[in-house]
Amino acid sequence: MNLTFHKKAGLALGTIALALAACGDINNSWEVKGGGYLKYTLNGDGPYTIELDKNDVEPPFYVNNSHHYFYFCTRIEESKEGDQLSLMVNSPQTGKDLTPVGRASLNGRMQTVSWFRANFATEAPLIVDSSTIKFDEIIKDSLWTADLDLYFMDCRSGSCSDSLPPLHLTGRFRYWVPDSER
Repeated sequence: MNLTFHKKAGLALGTIALALAACGDINNSWEVKGGGYLKYTLNGDGPYTIELDKNDVEPPFYVNNSHHYFYFCTRIEESKEGDQLSLMVNSPQTGKDLTPVGRASLNGRMQTVSWFRANFATEAPLIVDSSTIKFDEIIKDSLWTADLDLYFMDCRSGSCSDSLPPLHLTGRFRYWVPDSER
């Protein structure tokens, strides 16, 4: 009887330890530490996923900024395909197809701010007239979610060409503001 008690006690302690270990990563989630993902297809191929760090995204009127735009830039090292996306949207709001910003004045100089790099190639500028982003969830202090339907020039050969069909990126973006910055 004593041996049976020890087996049951050991099993109970093992179960508790396993449950605690499983809960240990809860504080490391995007909802707590910030970050998110971009899940997308490119010309119908995919889906591909790029994880976002908390510092990859600048929501408007966030922490120490007072700008009205939403901006994010993925890190190329987070993409197995060597893809990278930079995207800016002025005055984001839910429920509307918004046109991303292609070029903006940064430090007094016009620069391309929305672009896509496919397979480690040259940055391909956004085709603004054909592209939309639609936010379906904005909780300013914690969560940003949007659908992307974007077109870019094809620059995969090392130079951009108007004679090639554009690259078509469709996807889903989701970003959580770090809990400590809400």
